[in-house]
Amino acid sequence: MKKLIPHILLFALLLTGACTKYDAAPFTGQHLPRKSGYSTGVTFDWLYINLRTGEYFNRERPNKDIREGEQKERTDWDIAFCGYVMRTNSGTSGNGLGGAIDMGYGGYRSLTSLSQLPKNPEWVVDTDKDVSVVWSMRDWTHYVSEQILAGNFAGKVEDYPWFDPNKGPQKTLTSANPLLSQSMTFAGPPPVYTPSFHTYVVRTADGERFFKIQIISWYDANVQIGDEGGKISYYCDELK
Repeated sequence: MKKLIPHILLFALLLTGACTKYDAAPFTGQHLPRKSGYSTGVTFDWLYINLRTGEYFNRERPNKDIREGEQKERTDWDIAFCGYVMRTNSGTSGNGLGGAIDMGYGGYRSLTSLSQLPKNPEWVVDTDKDVSVVWSMRDWTHYVSEQILAGNFAGKVEDYPWFDPNKGPQKTLTSANPLLSQSMTFAGPPPVYTPSFHTYVVRTADGERFFKIQIISWYDANVQIGDEGGKISYYCDELK
């Protein structure tokens, strides 16, 4: 029995630690209403937001309100998420006057006025050559099948796995904002999502309003950590 005592004490300590509660300031920001991106089975699954009105597009399911490609001609959205990759209504993503600038690490609360912005900021607009998103398994299989039929790939579909143990899942270029896409980085496997905690300013599609934004977590901060991965938590407020 003497040999069992240390094990019993260790178990008791672990059990006590597992039940420990930590007091933390409540999260007062926002979180996305659903996951987006390859985890939904759709590669180009973009969740669009009109920052001026607070309206979401494709809130219920991928491509319900704005299908991929249709966003280009619309000015009723300002920012969009596909996983942790982000778009603004600018450049190759939209015909609006959007864009983003980086105000540096932290500083979200201290940034309160438009007067604090640089006098002649260089707004970074969206491109289609700098940012990638993860293929969904279904879309990757379909893509590989088409490439084999076209003679661009040799062999069988099984020869081109969706997941590479050394490189992770397959990716494809997309139209997105290269600056905002630095707000969170991915490493793995195993998957680790790390926010930069930089504060960015986004210009709306009409070019007349400005919102500061900071990505906080890959998870919904209103639920226990580990639940709802992909429902990104963030702060977003208008500057005046």
